[in-house]
Amino acid sequence: MASTNHANAVSSSSQQFTSLLGCTMESIIHELLYSRSIYPPDSYVHHRHLGVRFHCSRVPQVCDYISNFLKVAVPSIVSGVGDSISLVILEEEVANSNQSGTSGGQQQRIGATKTLERFVFQFQIDNIIYGEDTKPKHIALHNDGGNDMLPMDIQHEAMKRDTELASEAKTQMERSMRDCLLQVLSLRGRRRSKDEKAENLSFKLCLHVAEEDKKQQQDDNDIVVASVSGKQCPELVTAVNQGEWFQPEESSCLFSTNANGNANGSKGLIRPIRHVNLPSCGIKMQMGFAVPSEQN
Repeated sequence: MASTNHANAVSSSSQQFTSLLGCTMESIIHELLYSRSIYPPDSYVHHRHLGVRFHCSRVPQVCDYISNFLKVAVPSIVSGVGDSISLVILEEEVANSNQSGTSGGQQQRIGATKTLERFVFQFQIDNIIYGEDTKPKHIALHNDGGNDMLPMDIQHEAMKRDTELASEAKTQMERSMRDCLLQVLSLRGRRRSKDEKAENLSFKLCLHVAEEDKKQQQDDNDIVVASVSGKQCPELVTAVNQGEWFQPEESSCLFSTNANGNANGSKGLIRPIRHVNLPSCGIKMQMGFAVPSEQN
């Protein structure tokens, strides 16, 4: 009974951690879309998360895309299969249909996009609340028959201590996630270029698979079945096998040109926004803002 209760407590703590991380990431992404002026301001409503009011898109397609992405991405991060999530702001390239090349002509879409900005969330996950190496060890007593015995008072004390540590870790996690959301709210809006039009802007979300998992790929469609450390994420495996997720060219999630206009797949310069280090929860998170290298 003691083992079962402890296992249930660990599972509950891990689920709470995953849910908190997912809700916070969802809130941050919605607020970033608002601050980057991807969609009209009147397409957002106010929601609250951890007592913080933020902007949330009310467009069903946008909400579903973000939610469905995080349902797979967050478990991938928690399991260690993924190590970062990126929000990529895109602009669809257009050509002026005016043959004289002068401005004011009708613009035509040419089917290509360029990356304007990238927000990167890098994670390092160890043991969630309690892993196999860190969970408390029960104190066992031996009777004359050589069988292990666990008195009720020791069992209750161990479970009480587990609950206290999990509660403390949850409080620290909530405080850190709240600070991250507040930091995003303090970011200034993006300054548009002269020829930029809102209808040409879009975004996409990318999950980066840890390098040790990439080395074990058997083909381009199987990105997590095999792993050096044996880590797997069933949600990601299912999404890939069902064709809901695909592995794009890595350069499509990066900046496509350098200062000379040459394609280089640059990650750009990453400017730190917020750093989270919670040993009690086994998580380190670096939130950063990436810009093209020529904008230094």
